[in-house]
Amino acid sequence: MKTRKFTWILSVVLLLFIFQSVNIVKADDDDYERDEHERYERYEEEDDEHGEWEEEEDYDNRNYFHENQIQPSYWNIWTRDTVTSIADNLPFQEPKEVTVELNGKSERFYIVPMDGQLLISGEKMAKFFGAEYTFYQESRIFEASTNQVELIIRAGSNVVYENMVKTPMPTRAQYFEKSVYLPISVMATAFGYRVNWDEANGKITMNKMM
Repeated sequence: MKTRKFTWILSVVLLLFIFQSVNIVKADDDDYERDEHERYERYEEEDDEHGEWEEEEDYDNRNYFHENQIQPSYWNIWTRDTVTSIADNLPFQEPKEVTVELNGKSERFYIVPMDGQLLISGEKMAKFFGAEYTFYQESRIFEASTNQVELIIRAGSNVVYENMVKTPMPTRAQYFEKSVYLPISVMATAFGYRVNWDEANGKITMNKMM
């Protein structure tokens, strides 16, 4: 009888310990995401204070940007210009799965044409590149990094923090299928690759820049 009672008490204690451990881990994860969100917001506030760069919508209301100051935009090249035209030479116009080839390996990606750009899942692209990545579901902030480059992007923004420098993207990142979609040129260019369309085979190829 005493043995059964001892076993029951021990089981209850173990269950309480496991439950408490799970709560601690979840709390730590939530705190980390909150810290990351605050870090992103801090970048935004610091840049606004210094007036270094404002988002595209702020430029739309200014009259001193003349037509000859608008740089051409390309779906496969990230120019990092603050004001660009909308590219009109997309290889396809409807969302679909497309083969992407990199360093001799290939994978199918769902790609969404939007505002003259081809948007692709940041998380899947980072994995394809072999980069480290994290997606914060609550704040919809996506991070990807290699040994030399770190990118921080939030869904709904046309800003990317490239090695902590606020840099414009040609269009806003979108939130699709529980993932942050961004222009394929942004991550490829940042990681040192050129993007091309292989018309004959209907696929996208990425080659290392010299």
